[in-house]
Amino acid sequence: MEPEGRVFHLGDVPYTMLVEGARSRLIAGKSVLVSFIEMEPGMTFPVHSHPCEQVMIVLEGGITQRLGETVLELRPGDVCIMPPGLSHGGKVSEEGCKAIDIFSPPREDYLRRAAR
Repeated sequence: MEPEGRVFHLGDVPYTMLVEGARSRLIAGKSVLVSFIEMEPGMTFPVHSHPCEQVMIVLEGGITQRLGETVLELRPGDVCIMPPGLSHGGKVSEEGCKAIDIFSPPREDYLRRAAR
């Protein structure tokens, strides 16, 4: 009998490079992608947009996040919800940043990178 779900051990999931200075362990279901992202100190995540809703949960460190025309300082415990199509990007603090990003539907470009 097939199990109804799947279980992953995060340490067994290989890293995928997202942009220079940012790597992630990606786990995808049918309608959601979870990204356990690690961003290097001082790196910049380029401004971009995508057709997915995104939820970012900051775990460690910090990031100055641009959301459209708004700029916010995100620290551990902050949860940021970004609607589809919103231009966003960020500058990581000097201590780096670890976060969980959740995308619905899954980002196809990330899935392609993880498949390499």
